[in-house]
Amino acid sequence: MFKNNIQKSSFLNLILTLGVWLYTIPAGAIERPENVIGSEVGVFTELGVSVGQGLSFTDDKGVRHSLSDYFISEKPLVIVPVYYKCPRLCGLLLDGVYSLINKLPLKLGGDFNVLVVGFDPTESASDAAEVRGKLNIRLKEEARKRPAALNYVVGDEGAVTTLMNQLGFRYKKDGEDFAHSAALMILTPTGEISQYFTGIEFSPWDVRLALVEASQGKIGTAIDHLLLYCFRFDPLQGKYTWAVVALLRVGGVLTLIGLGLVYFFFVKRGLRGKEKSE
Repeated sequence: MFKNNIQKSSFLNLILTLGVWLYTIPAGAIERPENVIGSEVGVFTELGVSVGQGLSFTDDKGVRHSLSDYFISEKPLVIVPVYYKCPRLCGLLLDGVYSLINKLPLKLGGDFNVLVVGFDPTESASDAAEVRGKLNIRLKEEARKRPAALNYVVGDEGAVTTLMNQLGFRYKKDGEDFAHSAALMILTPTGEISQYFTGIEFSPWDVRLALVEASQGKIGTAIDHLLLYCFRFDPLQGKYTWAVVALLRVGGVLTLIGLGLVYFFFVKRGLRGKEKSE
C-alpha cells in the first residue's frame, strides 16, 4: 500500500512538472530583422508602429481623403508603395499584388482592403487613374464589384514622406526615376503595422495568415486561427513556419491527457484490487 502511494505521488509530480514546463517555454522570435538594399534605400521593418491616419491623400478621381477613410469596416489594410511612372519594378510588384488578390481565399472588400500609394509627390491623380484602369481589368469579377476596397492615391511631399517614414520604406531619387525596393505592408484595422512582405510574388498561404492575424480575430475561419497557433512568421524567410514551441505545447497537452488517463486507469485498477482483497 505504501509503495503504491509513492508511485502515485511520483506520477502526479511528473504530470505537474511537465505541465509547468510546457507553460513557461518562451515563444521567442526575431522582431526587427531588416531587408535592406542600402543605408538609404530599402525596407526597414517598423512592426507595431501606428501610421498617421490624419494624413491626407488624393484618389485617382481627384478627391481628397484622410488616410483613416481607407480603414473600412475594421478590416486589415494592405498598403503598396509605388510610383506610377516606374519603368519596371512597380509594374512587377502590382502584377504580383493583383495575382495575390485573385488567388487569396479571403475576399477583397469583404475581408481586407488595398491601398496603392504613390510616393512620388510630383505625380497626379490622372497618373494613378491610368495605372488603375490598366490593372483593374485583371481582377476577378467578384472583386471588381467592390471598387471602394482597392484604391490608388497620390499625396503632397509632406504626407508622402511622413507615411513612408512610418512604414519604414526608404527610397531615393535617381535621375528621373527612384531607387527603391518592392514590398507591401499589412496594417491592423486600427492602423498599426502588423506584417511586411518583400518581393514581387506573394504566397497566398502566408498573406492569408498575416491578414487573419492582423484582423485581431475579426476575419478568418476557426481553422485559420488554429493554424496561427501552430505557425509563426519567420521574417528571415519571409513566410510562416512551424512554431516548434506551439507544437511542443500541443503535443505536451496531448501527453498530459494521455498520462491523466493512465493515472485514472491506474487508480481505478488499484481500487478494484483493494475491493477484491477485502
